[in-house]
Amino acid sequence: MTPDSTLAGEAARQLLQALSPGDSLALLDLLPLGLVLMDSQDGRLMHLNREAERLLSLRGATVLGQPLGQGVDPALAELCAPARWQTLREGRRGAREDLRVQTPFGPRWLQVQRLLMPLAGQRRTLAVLMLQDANARRQLERALQESDTRFREVTDAVSECLFVTNAEWDRLHFSSPLLLDTLGLSPMDLRHGPRLFEERIHPEDRALYQRRLLAQAAGESSDMVLRIQHPSRGLRWVRLRTRVQVHAGGAPLVYGILADVTEEQQRHRELQAARDKAESASQAKSLLMANMSHEFRTPMNGILGMTQLLLNTSLDQRQQHYARQVQASAEDLQHLLDDMLDLAHLEGEAAERRGDDCPLRPLLETLAAQYRPQAESRGLRLTLELPEDLPASVPVSAGALRRLLGKLLDNALKFTEQGEVRLLALHQPMDSARSALVLQVVDTGIGIPAEKLQRLFMPFTQGNASLARRYGGAGLGLAVAQQLAQQMGAQLEAAARPEGGSIFSLTLPLQNGAALDSPAQGEAPTAAPAWHILVVEDNPVNQEVIQQMLLQLGCTVYLTNGGEEGLRALGESAFDLVMMDIHMPGMDGIQALQIFRRGGDGRFRFLNPGRLPVIAVTANALSGDRGKLLAYGFDDYLPKPIRSKELQAVLQRQLGQPVMTGPQNAPAPAESAHLPDGETMPSATPPTTPERSAGCLDEASLQRLRDLDPSGSNQLLPRVINAFIKSLDKLLPDLQRAREAGMDLAAIRHVAHTLKSSSASLGALQLSRHCADIETMARNGQTEGLDKLIDAMHDEAGLVRHALEALLTGPQ
Repeated sequence: MTPDSTLAGEAARQLLQALSPGDSLALLDLLPLGLVLMDSQDGRLMHLNREAERLLSLRGATVLGQPLGQGVDPALAELCAPARWQTLREGRRGAREDLRVQTPFGPRWLQVQRLLMPLAGQRRTLAVLMLQDANARRQLERALQESDTRFREVTDAVSECLFVTNAEWDRLHFSSPLLLDTLGLSPMDLRHGPRLFEERIHPEDRALYQRRLLAQAAGESSDMVLRIQHPSRGLRWVRLRTRVQVHAGGAPLVYGILADVTEEQQRHRELQAARDKAESASQAKSLLMANMSHEFRTPMNGILGMTQLLLNTSLDQRQQHYARQVQASAEDLQHLLDDMLDLAHLEGEAAERRGDDCPLRPLLETLAAQYRPQAESRGLRLTLELPEDLPASVPVSAGALRRLLGKLLDNALKFTEQGEVRLLALHQPMDSARSALVLQVVDTGIGIPAEKLQRLFMPFTQGNASLARRYGGAGLGLAVAQQLAQQMGAQLEAAARPEGGSIFSLTLPLQNGAALDSPAQGEAPTAAPAWHILVVEDNPVNQEVIQQMLLQLGCTVYLTNGGEEGLRALGESAFDLVMMDIHMPGMDGIQALQIFRRGGDGRFRFLNPGRLPVIAVTANALSGDRGKLLAYGFDDYLPKPIRSKELQAVLQRQLGQPVMTGPQNAPAPAESAHLPDGETMPSATPPTTPERSAGCLDEASLQRLRDLDPSGSNQLLPRVINAFIKSLDKLLPDLQRAREAGMDLAAIRHVAHTLKSSSASLGALQLSRHCADIETMARNGQTEGLDKLIDAMHDEAGLVRHALEALLTGPQ
């Protein structure tokens, strides 16, 4: 015993001696602990303090001097029997224990503890029973036990494993029973902690697991899928999610969920394989349709071309009738083939999104002008209704929008026998930031049954099966229109009119703040500097067209014939922009660009900075080409045949100021964006007679060339025609020599590529398509069927040559 404790004990005894018996009892009554004092020999009660009276529901005055057995719970009386006190040694406390006792006010849990204390100067021993209310604690323990039971039931029921570990992952605070089964561990393995999990991880996934540890060190959550090697089940996939939480004591704990996702991964792989298979099948279908397109188009072109030539000869009335019936049937079949190929192409690959806006009023006016003669020939009226707040442009492909509306107008005219067809536009505000442009085609035709509306846009579907026999067609036009609408992010819907007929509505989302269109634009052209443009192009026809377009825009033009010549020009003169053809003999456009961007390669030294804008010009207007060329380092992209507004937009984007425009160089009304292969843009002027183009030249394309030289003073059209005929005289013999050399695919591809864009510029669209098909087959190394396609191209080239020569000798 220490001196301090001795002094404390002495002070306590002196204090107790100074207190009277009454003061001592009063002091005991103030304690929050129940005290029952008894004689250990006979069990008589000597004193109960107030807390003991409350806990036992007794009055001390009525039970003092009597054994405790009267008026208390038998269990408590048995605990306080003299025989039980004798088991305790003096000065020792008994163990604390919970006892459930009955009181006049109901059952109560008490925590009891016994103590024998000898009385100083006496031979008796005082028995002390200490009581505490245990009701609240027992209720709390019971609630915690029930909560723990429910938590265990939940963790056992779910398929995911829950665990709690420390930051070092070497001690488990909690884990679901399923954790052992998922990882293939035994209960004895748990003493190693969750670090044993690392030994199960597939070697290729351990780097990913280490990133989880770095995330944990930074206090971040993690979520990952790993492969583990299960001792009995083999390779399994598991998903591990963890979150770090710092507790009040400052120690971080890691809460984790582990789930076996092997079946989910297997389903994912099966779905991926099925999707890949479906995509491969779709691509194969598209490739088949692309490769077979010339097989379809070549004989149809022969039929249409020869029929047209036949109609230009001297025929009697009956022969004229027969020939025109053949021509009409061939054109119907051509339209059906076009729809089938369009649908296959649209389903097989997404259309490339073009950044240029489509001028709206010129397109709608030109479309109405194109279809009005057809409507009038059927005794119908075709009207165009445009609002005053019509947007000046919409952010979609002009070619796609024209094709879509064309399909709707074709459908309306086909199923309307009397009345009218209306093409109208509505500008509908949606909220403060958005609005919508609704383009509608309304007819007074046979209408659409309500039960057929849902299937109307499916391929090979018409409103009524009997309509196919009455009106003809395969039900592809509206399916093509729906595909086009989806690719431009628009919504196409159909509805029946109560008074008869149908309404087809195309809804295009717009951003508010777009410029509004005005039918008359009277502002004077803005003056702009004369930009110096270098054109690197080996095709004489394309040189003529590009040069005239640039001159019309007020630019100074310098022409070169190939990549090396273009690089030399960059070292001799200063330019504001370069237009670079991609496919050229010798050094192509990509090689020339790489040398220029590097600042030279020893052969070339440049006056112009390497950041000079260079525009890629190519006839390969395929999906994805734009992104690939920009990745090579080109600043922008122009597909052939080049359109005036496209060229003007590119120059304005790259040079930062509007180029000079004026009435003398205004493009054709419908000209706004590059059209995909097979598309022709209608001219606002009445078409010329069939004899003028001999059925193989697109009048709209020729009109665009005339618009570049309205007065004819530059003789642009004759110069372009002569350049094209000269290229035919050179390239067709080259093509024949390549065939005789055992199908020299590189030479064949060069000829086809060169003629593809120049023929399109002159409106020889069928010849351009043949060249595109030949180029594709040569690029892919395909020789089967190539001879037949080259023969068809030769035949078409002869027709084109004859038509162009007729243009040179006739009025232009």
